[in-house]
Amino acid sequence: MTRALRRLATVFTTPLLPEDYASLLDPLRGRELRGRVETVERHDGFTTIGIKPGPGLSPHFHAGQFIGVGLQVQGRFVWRSYSLTSAPGEGSSLLTISIKPVPDGLFSQKLATSAQPGQLIRLTAPSGNFYLPVPLPKKAVFLTAGAGITPVVSMLRWLDSDHSAGDWPDAVHIHSERAAAPSEPYGPELQKLAERAPKYRLEHWDSRERGRLNVDAIRELVPDIDQCAIYACGPSELLDAVSEAWPQTVTEKFFSPLDSAGTSGGEIEFGDTGVQCESNGTTTILEAGEAAGLNMVHGCRMGICRTCVSTVESGVAVDLRDGTNYGEGEHVRTCVSVPSGYLKIRAGQH
Repeated sequence: MTRALRRLATVFTTPLLPEDYASLLDPLRGRELRGRVETVERHDGFTTIGIKPGPGLSPHFHAGQFIGVGLQVQGRFVWRSYSLTSAPGEGSSLLTISIKPVPDGLFSQKLATSAQPGQLIRLTAPSGNFYLPVPLPKKAVFLTAGAGITPVVSMLRWLDSDHSAGDWPDAVHIHSERAAAPSEPYGPELQKLAERAPKYRLEHWDSRERGRLNVDAIRELVPDIDQCAIYACGPSELLDAVSEAWPQTVTEKFFSPLDSAGTSGGEIEFGDTGVQCESNGTTTILEAGEAAGLNMVHGCRMGICRTCVSTVESGVAVDLRDGTNYGEGEHVRTCVSVPSGYLKIRAGQH
C-alpha cells in the first residue's frame, strides 16, 4: 500500500488502522505478526510444525536463527522461542520448527500436542546470532545435544541446498543423545547426508553408554578443533565447558531464569503507573509486573530477543544469567532480571 493510499485509508478507519480491517478478511494480515499452521508431524521425540507466515513477516533469515511463538496458556499470552529447522530459500514458503515437550512445561506440551492445521499463532521475526558467517569458515565443528540439534539442522539444510560439495567447510557434527542414534525425524536425514556429502562427518554420542559428552572426548574426536569455527547448542553445562575450552565458540542457549536465583529481591515500582509489588529474588521483573496486573511487552521470556528491554529509573536490577548489575539509565531485560532492593523501572506495556 502506497503512503498516499494508506493515509487516505487511515482517514476512514481511525481510530483503528487499515490493517485492523484487513485482518477481518484475512487473519494473517493485521498489526500482529501471525502465521497459520499448515503441517504437523509427530515423531517419538519431536513434533514438527510447518507454519505459513503472514505478509508482515520477512521471509529472510539466517539458517540457525529462531522465531518467537505466542499462545494463550491458562488465559494468559505466553511466548517461547524455537529454532527454525527449515533453511532460507530452500523452495518452500513454510517455516518449520520442532518442539520437544518439556516435562511439566505447559507451553511446549500444549503446542506439541494440540497444534493442528489451520490454527493461527502469533510470531516474532527471526532473530539470534547463532548462524554461519559468509564467507564460510574452512573448518567447522557442530556440537549438539538433545533438542539442541534443531538450529544445526537448519544450517546443514542450507549448506546442502545452496552450496556445492566443494564449497562446504570441513564439518564435523558431534551429537549427544540418550539413544543409539539421533532421534527421528533428523537421524535418518543426517545419516544420509553424511553418506553423500564428503565434507560432512556425523559422530553420534550415546550418552546412556558413554556418559555425558565432555571436552576431552570432543578433543579426541576432533584433534584439530583449535583451528575450527565451533557452534554449540545444548544444555548449559556442556556449553559452559566448551566455551571455557574454546572461547571462540558460538553458542545457542535457551535460558530458563528460574534455574538461577541469588539476590534477596526487593520492591519494584513500575514508572508512573502507580503499580508497586515485591519480588523475592526468583520472580523476575516481568513476572512480578504481570502478577500485579500489568500487560507488559515481552517476547521469548528467556533473555534472547530483547523485546522486554526497559530502562532502570532508580535502584539496581540484577541479570540472573550472569549476575550483572544495572543501575539508573541502563537498559535491562525484564524477563531474566530481578530487583536488588528498591527498583523503579519504566513500564513497557502493550
